[in-house]
Amino acid sequence: MNATERMAEFIVDTRLEDIPEKAIHMAKRSIIDTMGVALAAGAEPVAKNVSAYVRGMSKDGSATVIGAGLRCAPPWAALANGTLGHALDFDDSNWSLMGHGTVAVLPAALAQGEDQNASGRDIIEAFIVGFEVASKLGRGMNMGLYDNGWHPTSTLGAMGAAGAGAHLRGLDSEKTRFALGIAASHASGVRANFGTMTKPLHAGLAAESGVRAAGLAAAGITANTDILEAKSGYCEAFAGAGNYRLEEITESLGAPFVFEDPGVNLKPYPCCMSAHPSIDALRELIAEGDLTPDSVDEIDVALMEPNFLNLSYHTPQTGLQGKFSGEYALSRILMDGNLTLSTFTDDAVNEPGVRETMSKVHVHLAENVEWTPGSARPATVTVKTTDGRTLQKTGTISRGNAALPLTDEEVHAKFMDCTAQTISSGLSGKVLSMLVQLENEPDIRALMSLVA
Repeated sequence: MNATERMAEFIVDTRLEDIPEKAIHMAKRSIIDTMGVALAAGAEPVAKNVSAYVRGMSKDGSATVIGAGLRCAPPWAALANGTLGHALDFDDSNWSLMGHGTVAVLPAALAQGEDQNASGRDIIEAFIVGFEVASKLGRGMNMGLYDNGWHPTSTLGAMGAAGAGAHLRGLDSEKTRFALGIAASHASGVRANFGTMTKPLHAGLAAESGVRAAGLAAAGITANTDILEAKSGYCEAFAGAGNYRLEEITESLGAPFVFEDPGVNLKPYPCCMSAHPSIDALRELIAEGDLTPDSVDEIDVALMEPNFLNLSYHTPQTGLQGKFSGEYALSRILMDGNLTLSTFTDDAVNEPGVRETMSKVHVHLAENVEWTPGSARPATVTVKTTDGRTLQKTGTISRGNAALPLTDEEVHAKFMDCTAQTISSGLSGKVLSMLVQLENEPDIRALMSLVA
């Protein structure tokens, strides 16, 4: 049995009773987190734009666009909801994928699930299956895929979304391989688009691709059934010849599930995860040294190459660019002590006082850092004060990281804070209650009607 066959068998055969309780619990946390973040994003320009686009493409259908009062065909709902979920860059990530898995896979599962009246249990099962596919592909294809400039959220997420869609449809092994092959030709997304509306659109495109690929396979469209291992196939095209490990992908499927180990990172700050270790390091130095903007002369930040490249906006002009700026994030931590949704607006980024503080922050590439791929990447922050002190701290495991997770209470509080942007506290509480007990929901449409 080759790699594509093994992956297809995993997608077809996995059932919720095969999945450990810990993995199910952690998956539900990610579902809660991403639903809250998607609801919070309704006022974002990219959310309004993508909702207007899908409204024009599909004026009615079986699937809900979150917060837009709109139902449309499942692929279009997946496109909109994936984009919404990633619009604030506040959704989860994991080190195997080196990107954001839930926001690509969950919208596909929800859209396909609504179309076929799936239960909450069905949604959890398909979501975990698709998330596992995307994450384990990342485990076997990074760093080759990442270093080639691809965005793992979309390039890997499309395959995970196809896995979720194929599982929900009950496709057999052959048609599931067709779905993977079709999704491989849909997959795309380059990291050069970080800091623009196309970055969150990547997640939506991945979710749409998965729904579409599973539907096309169900309709009888064929594809290469050996797409993972084929010459010029998915793995070789994205990671490069010799830069991927098929056995590592297939043998790790469900052994253990990524929601168990290495786990998933839930963000306490609505910006690129690459900034989080240095953010927490500076917060600790501020507390230890009683630092203020006036007492700091210089902040030096040494980052590993992937983090440094992700934080590419050294003089951001927009809120979106600010999410990918180490200089801006650390300046705001020094000034405000925290980062919230209101931190990353165009007006906030361009405040004169922020510009002055940003001039004190110098972000550069670290040298000779020992690091194991698949683990958190360290960041060293050095502060020089106006009274002659030098303070230094290296941050590796930031708050919200799988190794230092948010509590369930913190996850629920984040959901309530996010949803306060768009719906009443009473409705937020009802939605949260349904998500906490999602496996008991007989029909996912009841939940989606509340977030419509």
